[in-house]
This record gives sequence, structure tokens and C-alpha cells, in this order.
Amino acid sequence: MHRTDLLVLTPDDLAAITNRGTVKRAQKEIESESPTCELEEQDGALIFTWSDGITCRFPEGKTIHDAICSSGSLGVTRHIIRSVLAYQRLAAAGPESQNLDEPTAAAEEPPVATLLTAPWDPGTFTDEDLIARFRKAVVTKARKKFEEGVLVELTRGAKPTARFLDQACTVRFLVPGDLRYVHADCAESLLPTWVPLAVWAFRELPQDQLAGLISIQNADLPTPTELLANLDDILLELYRAGLSNVGSSWSGRLMRIETDLRGEGLVWPAELVADLLQQHQLYQQHDARFEPLTVLNVVGELIARTRAIRRATKAVPQPLIRGSKSDRPTEIASGRMIGVGLDVQAGRQHVTLSAYLQDAESGSVVTVERTFADPDPDLGETPRSFSDLAETIVSRGTSLASLGSSQLLFKSGKRTPSGVLILPRGASNVSTNPQSFQWEQLKPPFAAESIAQLRARFDSLPPSYLRPRRRTENLHALSVVAVEEVTFDVAHQRLRAELRDVYGDTAQLTYPFHSRGSAGFDALFDTLQKQGDQIRFVCGHVHSVGRSLEIHPICLVLDDGNHRIGILPALPNGGLNLDPSATASKRTTGERSVLDEFLAELRSTLGDLLVTGVASIDDRTWSELTDAGRQLGFTRLTIPMGKLAEALAARSNRLDWEDTAATSQARELFLLARIAME
Repeated sequence: MHRTDLLVLTPDDLAAITNRGTVKRAQKEIESESPTCELEEQDGALIFTWSDGITCRFPEGKTIHDAICSSGSLGVTRHIIRSVLAYQRLAAAGPESQNLDEPTAAAEEPPVATLLTAPWDPGTFTDEDLIARFRKAVVTKARKKFEEGVLVELTRGAKPTARFLDQACTVRFLVPGDLRYVHADCAESLLPTWVPLAVWAFRELPQDQLAGLISIQNADLPTPTELLANLDDILLELYRAGLSNVGSSWSGRLMRIETDLRGEGLVWPAELVADLLQQHQLYQQHDARFEPLTVLNVVGELIARTRAIRRATKAVPQPLIRGSKSDRPTEIASGRMIGVGLDVQAGRQHVTLSAYLQDAESGSVVTVERTFADPDPDLGETPRSFSDLAETIVSRGTSLASLGSSQLLFKSGKRTPSGVLILPRGASNVSTNPQSFQWEQLKPPFAAESIAQLRARFDSLPPSYLRPRRRTENLHALSVVAVEEVTFDVAHQRLRAELRDVYGDTAQLTYPFHSRGSAGFDALFDTLQKQGDQIRFVCGHVHSVGRSLEIHPICLVLDDGNHRIGILPALPNGGLNLDPSATASKRTTGERSVLDEFLAELRSTLGDLLVTGVASIDDRTWSELTDAGRQLGFTRLTIPMGKLAEALAARSNRLDWEDTAATSQARELFLLARIAME
């Protein structure tokens, strides 16, 4: 008879129970097949007798914590861990290899592969189960907390996960139907509170959903009406005068607004205001990192969030719109993080590189960022390639490229609400080591078990402009079996391919071409065409496009049967026996679609408006844009565009022109432009 709990515990689960060093030592012993062991069953107990003289006994009905090791060491020893690993290897080999008294009993059990991958629902635990595991008084107290309100993102899978968004706690259920195997990134004493909360939340998730967002919010949150009105007034000054002409006191008043927003618990609006302040500062300094489109995105999202806060909408949980207690700067004492990729975002006159990492213990995902201004074209300097920028040292000889593909060890750090990791200044506090890309050990919900699970998550989420503003919000690592149908989309100048997971579901992989990253692009294209069947993991930013998912990759893991290689698409990937020149010959220059050209022109014009102010914009420009939009079939979007053109045209007929109508329509367009990014 199978011991389900011993079979489904992964190395990552075992590391959570003991520590990673103990698990690694046990794994090495199993891989070397020294020492060897014999397994027998006595009175329902499993007994492992090892050739080095150690005996481990697993009593029937008890957990791994109750296993008895003859070494005399207390707790879950290395010998117990290696016994679990040996048992898993024997079970995978078949019942005839287990040397049990009744080898046929295992044949009646579910296949091991099914035990390891089948999704299950912690919501099936009853209140009686909870009380039997924890004290009734504690469960009753937890129920009161649940009824007061929780916000939690749920994922059903082989290892169901409940991520509480308002309290920064993640609960993982490790063994199907067994409350004794639950891990949470909180103090052990708090498990009796968080586990019942997670179970009750799973009961609220419809049975046909693999993932979803559950919000229990009975009490209405207060709306700081006066504060939001003050913010509107300051933004109105921006619409009228633009960043180039706002008064000298404007930034100071906006800074006070940011402080007041944080005091009211409006974390994400405050973060948006901070971004706007930063862009204003860059503009004043004539810094090439200033980006009008960033200003447009920030303003559009501020409008969306403040409207939703005023209306106290229930359609989207208010803590998502406002921010919560967990969305605060966090000091990190020490940590070990796994690099999961490197992203490149090219602006008009700058490039931002972001290395992403997952905390090996908590599962939280962070980014280390650097923004590089492009050289002045008048000086004749050539902008550096993405690969050159990726070699920039961020700490103690560690480059951005290394961070995105290695293990990071640090003694202290700070994580911002948006998920940016600020590393310590001291060189001795930071080090990196190579990783083997064993991404099976990455933690959910960042690590998705299937495309269907990812699709269920995105179907349950509100638009990004009403969600947490973390850089990592849409970032996921996905296990795949192949990358197929690799093509170059001439119209959009990007690579397209189809990802397929073990269940046969598919998603689209897209990666844009940029001249400064051409070597990496060509290497990626060639790798996917020649070795697409060897890609085992893809990490990237995920977006829902209709009923399908689109993934912008920042790292792919290739397994050639002997070892694994991490491929960063932004960089040339030497050593893979590639022929980038063959790929380059297939790439031809094409024109962007008329629709893309129109939306880009609209966003550019709105960005310029926020720099120079509404009064400086030519009405003819808006009339021509409106006509172009109508010809393309836009209806809702062209209504405020037309009204703005009319309001601007009225200036020529009046000496006392009022900009109220123009700023009102501009505000609506800022919002619609942000919505159009979805």
C-alpha cells in the first residue's frame, strides 16, 4: 500500500520541513547509490535498513515528523529524508522493486504520476477536520477574522496555494487530504489561524475553477473625499500647463499629497504620484530617461483608481485598487534568491533592464532594475547593445545578466511596495553562485502547473490598472513540453511561437525585435526552431488576449538530456551551436499595421499634451486624428477626441477662451489610452 504523503513530498517540500542543505546531502547519497537500503513492511510501518547501519522507521498513520531514526539525532534527520527519497525512487520503478511482503497491494493504488500531478481542493476539509487538527477556540477565532474580511488569490493544483494579498502570507497544502502537511511563510504559532482561513476561502471558489480571487469584505472602507479632490486640482494644473509650465510650488504640493495618500492607506495611488514626481524631476533635469508615455500611463491609471475609490465599487476588491498592509516597504534580513530572467524595456531615449528573482523560501518575486540614458545623437555616439548594458555591475562584480540567471545570496536588503529589491551597498553582503535551473522547485503561484491554471487566474483578475502595481504582477514560470510553429511576424516585427504544456493546452510566445538586441533575438529564433522540443520552462510576462494567453519571455530553460541551460532572450547565447546569420536572413522589414500606427500616434500626442499643456495643442492635429480613428471604426474613443478638437478650435473665435471643456475631454482620453493598453 502506498504511503501517499511520502510519495508526493517534493525536494522543495522536504526543504521546508528541514532545510535545503540536509535535502541536498540526502539527494547526493541517493544519486550515488551509497549507502544502499532494504525496505520492508511490519504491522503497517515502513522500515528502511541502510548499509551504513542506520535504520529508519515510519509508523503507520504518522507523519514524517514522527519517523524514528536510529542515529539518535532529533527531528527530521538526513537519514529520514534519504529514506523518503529512496521510497519515491522505488515506487517510480514499480511495485516489484519495493521488496514488500505484499507487492500486489501497490498495484491497486493510483499511479504515482497521478498522485504527483492531480489537482485537489483543500475546500473539502470540514470544520470538524480543522477542529481535530487545531483547537476549537482557535478555529472559532479564525472564523471571526474570516467574516471580518480577507482578500486571497487561490490556485488549485497538485500543491494548492492560498496567497493572502492583504496580510502577506502564503499557505501551501503539500499532501492531498492531509492537514498535517501544510506550509506557510508565517510563524508556526499562526498556522492554526491561516490554515482555516485558506480552507474556507477554497470553499468560496467555484468547483470548476482552477484559480481565482476571493474577496470577503463586509465593511466599507472610508473614502478620503477632500484628499482626492486636492489631487484632482493638482492634476488639473498639469492638464492645463503641462510639465513644462506648472508653477514652482506644484511638485511640493504633490509631494504632500503623496504623504497624505500613504497616511490614508492608498498605497498604489501614492506610488503613482511618486512616479509622476520622478518624471517631473527628470524633465526639469533634461534627463534622457524622461518618458512622456510613462507620464501618460501614470495619469491614466491615477484617474482610473481614484474613480473606483470614489464610487466604492464592489466589482473589484478595494484593497486591490488602494493597496493593503502587505504593500509596504519591507526590510529583508537575509535571503537566497533564484534568478528567473532578464527583461529589457526600450523607451524613446532610454533603456531599462530588469533582473527578476524568486525568494527560495517565501516564494516572493522581486526585481533589480537599472535605467540607462541613450547617448546624445548629436555627439555621434552609438547606443550600447542590450548585451553590453546587461554586463553592468550592480554589486560586488555581479552584473544584471548574472542576477537574472544565478543564485543570489545577500545578508540584508529592502523590498519596495512595487517589488523592487534594493541591495546592500557593502560588497561583502552580496554573492552569486551558478544555478542548475531545476525550476521544478520554484514556488507557486509564480510557478504555474499548467496553461489552464494560468488562464483561470487571469480570467478572475480585474484589469491591470486596478490591480497591485508590482513589477512582477504578471510574471510567471510555466512548465512546457515543447515550443512549436516558430515564425517571424513581419507586420509587428516580432517572433511568434506556440507553447504546449503536458496537458496539450497551448499559449502564444511573442518576442519583439530590436536592433540593439538583434544578436539575442536571432539566437533565440534559431534555438526555438532547432531545439524547441527541448524547452522545458518559460518565464515571462503573461497577458490575456481574448481567450488565449500571450507570454513575453525573459528566460527559457533548455534541457538537452545531459544538462540544463538558461536562455536570456535579450542576450546572445554562445555555446549553443547556433547560426544567427541564418535567422537574420529570414527577417525582413515590414510596416506596422494601420491600427498600431494610429494608437501609437494617439498616445504620443497625449504624452506631448501632458508636457506642453492643453492650450498649446493644435486643433487640426486632433481633427485629423479623430477622422483617422473613425475610419478605423473607433466609436467610444473618437467621441472625446472630436469634442477636444472642437474645444480647441473655439480658441480662434474667443478672446476669453475657457479650457474647462478641453481639459475634461483630455482627462477622458488619458483614461481611455490607459485602458487601451490592456
